[in-house]
Amino acid sequence: MMPITLREGSVGHRIYVIVPWLFVVAAIVYVPLAPDIGWFPGSIDKAARIGQLNELIAYAVAILGLQLVIGYSGQLSLGQSAFVGLGAYTTVILVADHHWSYLATLPVSIAVCCVAGLIVGVPATRVKGVYLAIVTLLVAFVFPSLILRFGWLTGGPNGKGPARTEAKLLPPSWMPFADAGRLAGPLWVYSISVVLATLLFLLTRNIIRSRPGRALIAMRDYEASATAVGINVGLYKVFAVAASAVFGGLAGSMLMMNRAYAIDAQYGTRLAIFLVVGLVVGGAGTISGAAVGAFVYLFVPYFVSQWTFDQSGMPPGIRQVTAPLFVWLRPAGGEGVGIFFGLLLVLLMFVLPGGFIDGVRRLRARVVRVVPRPAWLAETSSSS
Repeated sequence: MMPITLREGSVGHRIYVIVPWLFVVAAIVYVPLAPDIGWFPGSIDKAARIGQLNELIAYAVAILGLQLVIGYSGQLSLGQSAFVGLGAYTTVILVADHHWSYLATLPVSIAVCCVAGLIVGVPATRVKGVYLAIVTLLVAFVFPSLILRFGWLTGGPNGKGPARTEAKLLPPSWMPFADAGRLAGPLWVYSISVVLATLLFLLTRNIIRSRPGRALIAMRDYEASATAVGINVGLYKVFAVAASAVFGGLAGSMLMMNRAYAIDAQYGTRLAIFLVVGLVVGGAGTISGAAVGAFVYLFVPYFVSQWTFDQSGMPPGIRQVTAPLFVWLRPAGGEGVGIFFGLLLVLLMFVLPGGFIDGVRRLRARVVRVVPRPAWLAETSSSS
């Protein structure tokens, strides 16, 4: 079967590009409008599910920051969990102890995490590869200990958070879900998170298409050549780490908007490793892969833990095929989630070595072939 050929810039090509994004936008916009429409796919009529979506958006922003430092600049950084935790604690301390609003803490979180990123990034220019991975992993390992060490500020092992009756994010009266009861607060957090994430994804897209983005990609592909053509490799390495730290800090602040409680165990090496796993699963060097990686990180363990003991919610057909696997995982209890996640990752690396987004692109290329429109053809058409 011959693929459909579309010329770049044609009406068919524009429809081919725009229609999938229209579905994505429709799904995003539908969530806050669902209470008025009355149809709740995926149980989005429950506050807990909206809270999961808010976490997904925050983790997507954290993985997006990793895309800048790993996917586009080629530095193997494993310390993103520390920056997420730093942003989370910055927000929760200002809200709980100083009664700031959540949105007012965002600039402070950006500044604090940017400074932390520079502190980590400047020494990191001296090392690379596995040595950089070890250094940044140590940052993720030490961060929970620092939280416990400064317990007078962070709450120590008891965690930190405002009182339940304080610091709630409630929607203004003009929002369509203002009278949605228990859903009103989570939907307002969802709306804020969507706006913040959209701005950050667009910012990342513009960075990658700009001169600094091209410099990062050149440095990733062949550092010696990038240095030879005059790219300040050290400067761009620091920029990538600092930008990644800022994205991680904003992700932590978004997590606190969703659930204003931070504890040291949330931001250790486990989160650091799984954020990198999410990046690999979604596709390194792809902006949209951050959302896929966050979905896999958050929902695969959640559904696997449920289906291990109760498969009634699985689609028919898949339930019968996967039943032996879950019977095998059942004796492992909670550890079964980790086993399944590891098996899934190994299988994915064989089937989709470039990640989910790369696999989708390869599959799409077999169906539709886009022919670039050369610049000289455009000039010829305009002159005639």
